[in-house]
Formats: sequence, structure tokens, C-alpha cells
Amino acid sequence: MDSGFAEIAFKIIIILGGAKLLAVLLERVGQGAVVGELLLGMVLGPHLLGWIDPKNPILAFLAEIGIIVLAFYLGLIADLDRLFQARRPAIRVALLGIVLPLALATLYAHLMGLSWGAALFLGAALTATSLVKSGHLLWETQMLHTIAGSVILGAALLDDLIALWMLAGFHAWLTARPFTWTEFLLEGLLSLIVLGLSLALGVRWAPQLFKIIERLETRGMLIVAALVFCLSLAVLAESLGLAVVVGAFAAGLMLEYVPQERQITRQVETLVDLFVPFYFVKAGSLLNPMLFGQVSVIMSTLVLLGIAIVGKLLSGLGAQRGARWAVGVGMMPRGEVGLIFALFGLVNGILTEELYAILVMIVLLTTIATPIILRPLLKRAS
Repeated sequence: MDSGFAEIAFKIIIILGGAKLLAVLLERVGQGAVVGELLLGMVLGPHLLGWIDPKNPILAFLAEIGIIVLAFYLGLIADLDRLFQARRPAIRVALLGIVLPLALATLYAHLMGLSWGAALFLGAALTATSLVKSGHLLWETQMLHTIAGSVILGAALLDDLIALWMLAGFHAWLTARPFTWTEFLLEGLLSLIVLGLSLALGVRWAPQLFKIIERLETRGMLIVAALVFCLSLAVLAESLGLAVVVGAFAAGLMLEYVPQERQITRQVETLVDLFVPFYFVKAGSLLNPMLFGQVSVIMSTLVLLGIAIVGKLLSGLGAQRGARWAVGVGMMPRGEVGLIFALFGLVNGILTEELYAILVMIVLLTTIATPIILRPLLKRAS
């Protein structure tokens, strides 16, 4: 057997096997798989054991597929009908949960010496709520179809949409340095147009397309067609100068209205289990835990963690009385989109290693703390 193949295969075995084993253990204490994947990457990465190299082209490619699949999945599970039903409180909660962390974190980062562009990026990274984590917690506590649950999911979806819009704007920054508000806003506007057009076209044409595909009775045809569709929109987005996640997310939104949506979602979940761990393990491997031996890093982590928590807790004021604390806590966990921001910022030189480590730590801490606090609050809100 070729030694190169054996080495890569062994690393894939360690990543997938280790991630799944940690997921099983963490689920028993109410935590999600993303926590285990980040910790696994941190331990196996170059700063500790040195078993995996995040710059390895094969692992980097698998991680890229992972983030595209994850964005596709987030689009598939984004229940726009639920958002419409609870639109008023969800919009209030989402806007409060974006404006407060964005403004406070941007101001703090600029006062600490960052340029306005980099400071704004750091603030934007703290705006997104983990749609997957919040949805899982609501399902686990049987609160998914309550008023509080609808508001949390609707606001989390809006947060992710706006965060992806901002990420598209920062994507323009990389091709138009120095930072210009014109490029930022135009690129963000283009991402909204892509999402809006994809939704309009998806509602009208995607069902007819997948009815034709369903008639081609070949094993695996549905999931292959869905994946090809997702990758095609990701490539289209990149060709327009947008982030690939915008195209993949748009593909998920389009397929939300096809008759086979549930079947596609179940099959895409398998792809999520296979590929997404590579992305989060890579994210964890780039974190240098030794940086937390610096007083300045610890202090900045505490300040930004406080901003991240308080900003989302206060967003609960946009919900109805009796559910405000539950909604505020439900908006706390950062996750998928926050890590997309962090890794994007590090790879493209917007964030330093210290700021990247701080963001990943905030994702970890808010993800761990939320289920512990939220469960009793949701039961009280019911």
C-alpha cells in the first residue's frame, strides 16, 4: 500500500472516528458534536500533538467540502414559514441581537488598536446565532413548536442571513484593499440579490426540476442531483465574487420547496456527518491554546465574551413577556457561521492568531453554557 495513501487514510480515520466518539460522549452531558470536533482539532493540531497539518491540501479540500455541505444543510432546515409566523418578535430579537454585539465589539476592538475594517469584522463575527444548536435544544426539550421556540428559530435564521450578507461584503474587501464602504455594501447587496433570486426561482422551478429527476429511477439519483445543484450554486457564487457559502446556502433555500425536501435533508445529514467534522477539526487545529497564557488575550476574551453574552441576552427584550429570558439565552450560542467568520478572517489575514483564538473560545464557551441555562428557562416559559 502506498505510504502516502496510508498516512491520509489514517488521519481520516482518526478525525472521523475521534469526532464521532467525542460526539457520543458529549451528547450524554447535553453538548453538541461541534465542541468535540473543535477540541479534537486543537489537541491533534500543530500546537499540541502535531498529528495533523491544517495546510495539508487533501484535508483542506475535505474541510472546504464540509463548509459547503454545512451551508447547504442550514439552507435546507431554514424554515421560512415559521419565520413568517413569528416575524414581528423574531425581527425585533434578531435586530437587537445583531446591533448590540456588533456595535460594542467593533468599538472595543477599535479602541484596542484595530482598524475600523478589522474591528467591524470582529464585531460581525459575534452576531450570528447557531441555528443548528438552538434548533436541536428546542427539539430536545419539546419546545420547537412553542411561541418562544418559533421566535428563537426565526431570529437565529435572520441572524445567519444578515451575517452571511456581511461576510459577502468582507469578501469584497479582500479584492479591494484598503477597506471601502462602497465595495462592502455593494458585495453585501449582491449576496442579498442572489439569495432573493434563488428563493424566487426555487419556489417556481426547483419542484419541476426534481419531479423530472425523481422519474429517473436510479439509485442515489436524488442526493447526487442535490449535491451537484449545491456545488453548482457555490461555484456560481464564487464566480460572482461572493463567498461559496452564500451559493450553498441559497441552494438549500431553493430546495426547501421541492416535494422531496425531507428525503433530501435526511440524506444531506449523512454528508454533514461525513464532511463537516473536517472543517471544525481544521478550525480547532489552527487554535493555539498557549496564547491564553497571555494576560492581554485573557482580558480581551473576557470582555468580548461579556459583549457576546449580554448582547444576545438583551435581544430577548424583543420577545413577549414571560419568554424574554428564554429567548435571550436561546440566542446565545455561536456556532457554524461564527466559526466560518473566524476561519475566513484568519486565512485571509483579517484576524491575528490571538483574535482567532478568542473567537473560537467564545464559540466554545457559549455553546457549552447555553444548554445548561436554557433547559430550565424553556420549561418555565412553556
